[in-house]
This record gives sequence, structure tokens and C-alpha cells, in this order.
Amino acid sequence: MLYVVLSAAFVVVILVALALIGGSSDEKAPDKGPSQERTSPTGTGSRADVEITECSVEEATGWPKAELRVTNHSSKTSDYWIQVEFVDAGDVRIAEGIAVTSNLAPDQVANESASGFRDAKGQITCRITEVTRNAS
Repeated sequence: MLYVVLSAAFVVVILVALALIGGSSDEKAPDKGPSQERTSPTGTGSRADVEITECSVEEATGWPKAELRVTNHSSKTSDYWIQVEFVDAGDVRIAEGIAVTSNLAPDQVANESASGFRDAKGQITCRITEVTRNAS
């Protein structure tokens, strides 16, 4: 059941992103200057399974993006739901995003990404706000 809900949420996010990208423009986006805050796994349980490997702003859309490395340290094949927030230099949240990976075997690694769907200007920071792990 969780797999169906997660899959449906992922499809909705993709459809919204495609709808927002829509047209093209000849204007060039201004330089965004994202931070490269990387986080090592911290905490215990499922939070320790996820780290941010890159924090950037997509040149084509101007949206923030976090690259994530998920390592299943549990003893069971698991599904992950990861929430990421994107904050500006004043520590104000400008967007949030999710990443989902399913059927990750014990000790298996998956590289995923989470994107926010709002323009990011200036320096940004990516932070993991929640990690949910469920046995598949």
C-alpha cells in the first residue's frame, strides 16, 4: 500500500514539474550561487542512511536540487521517503522537495535527487528534514 501511495505522489510531482517547465524563453537566468552544503549521515535509524552529496540550483529552471545517497543499513529490503528543505541565506525556507526509492536491499546504495519547485535566488542550503524507512 505504501508503495502505491509513494509512487502516486512521485508521479504527481513529475507532472507538476513538467507543466511548470512548459514553454521556453530566450532570457538567461541570473547567476544563482548555491551553497554546496553536504551532510554526512547523522543521527540514528533511517536518518543515518541518507546524506546530501550536492546542493545546487538547476540552470534551466532556477529551482533548487539536492543530490542524495541512500544506503540501507537495516537488515531488510526497504522503501525510503526523504523530505528535503531548501533555505536562503537568511535561513528562510523557499521550497521543499521529496525523494523516493523502493526495494533497496540491505547494504545497497541508491543515488536519488529531490527538487523544489520555486525559484531560488542567491545562496541556498539543502537540509534533510525527515527520512521514513519501511520494510518492503
